[in-house]
Amino acid sequence: MTRQSLSQSTPSRRALVLGLGTALLVAGAAMAEDLVGGTPNTEMPRAPRPKRRVVKPKTKAAPHPTEASMPAHVEPEPGLDPELAMARLMQGNARYAAGFAAHPDMDMIRRSEVAKGQKPFASIVACADSRVAPELIFDQGLGDLFVTRVAGNVVDDAVLASLEYSVIHLGSTLIMVVGHERCEAVKATIDALDGHPSEEDRGTLISMLANLIAPAVKAVPVGVPDRLEAAVSLNAAYAAADIFSRSAPLRARVLAGKLKIVAARYDLDDGKVTPALGKG
Repeated sequence: MTRQSLSQSTPSRRALVLGLGTALLVAGAAMAEDLVGGTPNTEMPRAPRPKRRVVKPKTKAAPHPTEASMPAHVEPEPGLDPELAMARLMQGNARYAAGFAAHPDMDMIRRSEVAKGQKPFASIVACADSRVAPELIFDQGLGDLFVTRVAGNVVDDAVLASLEYSVIHLGSTLIMVVGHERCEAVKATIDALDGHPSEEDRGTLISMLANLIAPAVKAVPVGVPDRLEAAVSLNAAYAAADIFSRSAPLRARVLAGKLKIVAARYDLDDGKVTPALGKG
């Protein structure tokens, strides 16, 4: 993914569907039985002797495996096709934005199911902003999404490791980085770069967030009407590109069509998520 400059207008809302791919891993096992044979007696016939009865010790049959005895971790089955995962995510957002959220997979039966294991179909990197809850804005339920939230939806080593785990061990086939309208973390970074840092931030670690957001802010072309909104979109795009470039396992899955990585923007006012260009 290349980092493209934004045009002189506010970024348009669009979605580009790219890439198809599924992967199936099939494993098998063979079973064999040992056969024991005897050698015939070649001596002259004698009076028959009563055969000695040999009593074989009884062996306890192996117990049938139960859910409780199954290993806690098994290799994930092939996940949902990346394009189908994307469609499912966007359909959920359409319901939410229209005011017809279904609130699926939230009952006691679902809770019992996912208590035994999880297979999220998508992984979301979202801002920690209280107004941007992925399970709500995408109208998904328990076990559907693997969510990592951090102010400014930035990607550091811990976030990247979490995403790798969700894809490699849990089977997610879609990663979406969601920036949002009027992001305060991006706004604080703009203020700091303009020489107006918050005095309240002195002595805190908030500057670490600003350092990760700063490249996107600096990349906004001079003269863009809404600098904040342009920086929000670029920041999400930079994070998605960072995931692709820094993780060899995830990059390999994208190139093989097994994973899709995309950036998106969430509108606080109308509740709509607009995907941007992505990898895969």
